[in-house]
Amino acid sequence: MRRLLNLELKRVVSARSTWILLVFLILVSAVMAYFPISFENTYQVDEQGNARELTGKEAISYQKELEKEISGEVTEEKIRKAILAFQECYREYGAIFPPDVPTEVYADKILPVYPILDIAADMLAPEDIAIYNMTDADIAPEDAPRLYEEYRARMASKGKSEAEQEKIRELIQAVKTPFTYEPGFAMASLEYLALYLLLMLLVFVVIFAPIFSAEYQTGADSILRCTKYGRVHLAAAKIVTAVLIFGVTFLVGTGVFLAVTNLMFGTDGLKTSVQMLWTAFVIPALNVGQMQMAVTAGGFLSILAMVSCTLFLSARCKNVQDTLKIALLLSILPMILYMISSADWANLIRCVLPAGGIGLMNSFLYDVLGTEFVRIGPAVIWSPYFIIGAAAVEIPLFLGLTVRAYCRRES
Repeated sequence: MRRLLNLELKRVVSARSTWILLVFLILVSAVMAYFPISFENTYQVDEQGNARELTGKEAISYQKELEKEISGEVTEEKIRKAILAFQECYREYGAIFPPDVPTEVYADKILPVYPILDIAADMLAPEDIAIYNMTDADIAPEDAPRLYEEYRARMASKGKSEAEQEKIRELIQAVKTPFTYEPGFAMASLEYLALYLLLMLLVFVVIFAPIFSAEYQTGADSILRCTKYGRVHLAAAKIVTAVLIFGVTFLVGTGVFLAVTNLMFGTDGLKTSVQMLWTAFVIPALNVGQMQMAVTAGGFLSILAMVSCTLFLSARCKNVQDTLKIALLLSILPMILYMISSADWANLIRCVLPAGGIGLMNSFLYDVLGTEFVRIGPAVIWSPYFIIGAAAVEIPLFLGLTVRAYCRRES
């Protein structure tokens, strides 16, 4: 069996298209991890009061220095000071953003407190008001003590029904307050991680579509099936080969991505509450570092479920073309469903599909950051839990069906 596995590994990996795609996945992980770093920008005021724009790693380093006074727990005093800075700037200029406000004033008064001011606007200003259209009449320093109370109240109101609102109240009980903020991390990094997982999914579908069906086309399976280890053993060897190649590549690719990200942004930012990084209206009681792990784990399960489904399709279809067409369709179907409908049935199908946790705005990242629920009769399940549960069931199911389909093909 070991020799059979070694031969199968050699056969798959030695194919030029396979190793080129695997090397591509490793290299592109570092490139995609660097993109969010290159997008970072801020303004620095020199001794003469002039502002200059900083980008990339220089902007990240300066941002950490600029926001060091607000790092740590987001206390009532820090919230009050941020609102005072906003009011002073707004009453003088009628706005807080350039070009209405001089860039040097914006860099000196608003940028150092912007993360706290942003969440204060979300929580304390009227619900139809955002930081971009907020006035000094919409928020006051005296509102600071209400921020975390408002967070819980407004979060519960996000549910579409009483059952969803009750579930949200249960989930946010684990959220620790006050929130924590450590400068030096960008939400774009998590978004690019989700995009990288989508790219990885598509590459693995292409690599594993021919595992079984390529031999059907050439007739080689008729010969191999007659050998001593030609049925269950060979099917198992092919499955183990696919899972092993996927597992190693996934660990290396995401490992490189996270290493580049955390090395460039710094590890202090990983302590930041996700409520501070994205928007206050998110459920999970996680910091950024835990969110990285959650998105990576969710991506691993979803891609492995789709890899298992691809192996099953390869064992069932007569040729590689049919396998590839169906597998690619199933890979992008969650994105299509997300775009065309917000109905409960569409959300249920999207989450139950093998690739339900992979996509763009429908990725596992946005499910964790959102308030989407899957409804099955009276049951209300938070969508990330449903996606993980569905993938955990589908992986052994599709792998078992793959062996069965391959062994029964001759009949």
